[in-house]
Amino acid sequence: MHAVTHAERVTGMDHAAAASLAERLHGFRSLGDNCEFGFVQRYGGVEPSGLLRFAYTPMEDLIRGLRCGFADLGAPGDLHLSVSQGGAYYCHSRAYNIWANTGQAPGSAEPEALLAREYGRLAHLKRKMLDELAEGALVLVRKVADDEPEMDFARLAEAVWAHGPSTLLKVTQAGPDWRPEPVRRIGERLIAGRVRRFAPTEQAWEVDLEPWMHLVDGAWALVRGRDPTDLGAGAFPEAMPLPGGLRRHAGRRPEAGFNGFTRMIDPAAFDPNGIYVFSSWVWIPADFGGERILAAAGYARLAGRDADLARRECWQPVWASGRLTHAEREPVGLAMIGSDRDAFWSAGGRFVLGPIPEQGAEPHLPPPPRPFTGGDLWARLKARLA
Repeated sequence: MHAVTHAERVTGMDHAAAASLAERLHGFRSLGDNCEFGFVQRYGGVEPSGLLRFAYTPMEDLIRGLRCGFADLGAPGDLHLSVSQGGAYYCHSRAYNIWANTGQAPGSAEPEALLAREYGRLAHLKRKMLDELAEGALVLVRKVADDEPEMDFARLAEAVWAHGPSTLLKVTQAGPDWRPEPVRRIGERLIAGRVRRFAPTEQAWEVDLEPWMHLVDGAWALVRGRDPTDLGAGAFPEAMPLPGGLRRHAGRRPEAGFNGFTRMIDPAAFDPNGIYVFSSWVWIPADFGGERILAAAGYARLAGRDADLARRECWQPVWASGRLTHAEREPVGLAMIGSDRDAFWSAGGRFVLGPIPEQGAEPHLPPPPRPFTGGDLWARLKARLA
């Protein structure tokens, strides 16, 4: 009789929220712009193939390509390779100005062989995309900038509907005050929703994942006539119990550097295919001088949210998601870039199975006490002598 592992215990629990999000993510395809939505799906635990999933595609070129079924994509001489600023091979279609990330770095493959592979891969993905458009069962995602003309999205919809009855999801930015909100129906087979911010064009992997998960879940529910998934407190099963209560974290080195406040765990006790999240509330004192406060959920970090150092003397959430795939022990908890002159507080740490943290209420705790320093002692002594 063997000991029950964390993975077996969690698998036996109700983790409907994580499973629901993964299922719903499979029902979407990106219409380009950049690779952000491709990373949204990856961080949610799914890897559907798609012609434009990891591609930069300007709106005008996308509309033109859709109108002719991308007839010249992959024609002899259409494709060529170039190296991005980030050091990756991109395959560029001259006909439609599509820049597709090959996932290969210079030196990892012979350019001629890689280009030949891309001709075959893009031909397959083009046929697959046209078949999916004809079927019309998927929700197509396109981000729209604040200054983009409204007519452009209408023209995009017409170009898509020439192939079949797909639903289009128009995504815009809400700004830092974003809160979960219902996805809106703005027309026949047209829906719209907002995220807090878009990832930078050249750093599309820097996804603000929580708004995207709420958006995808709400859009899928609206299109299918289903209820949104409950993503509130208790939505995701606890993968490992953590001590509660208020905790103070102080730097351990005289010069600024990395300070970990983590628990090292054995990844063999967890599902290697699962996505886990560590989350915590943190309180940053007014005099904090560190450079960064972050979370860790293993070494293979997927997404997360660091502390906003501009917010002081209040509770704010910090989290990170990842997969536990390392052969040795992996870190779960908080960390800081700072010195022994820096400290912060935390409360409500959670480690759960799921792509995003629970949406729980902030701690109902009094403000943490200020650290007692030599300067405080000298001030009190002077006050007594006065």
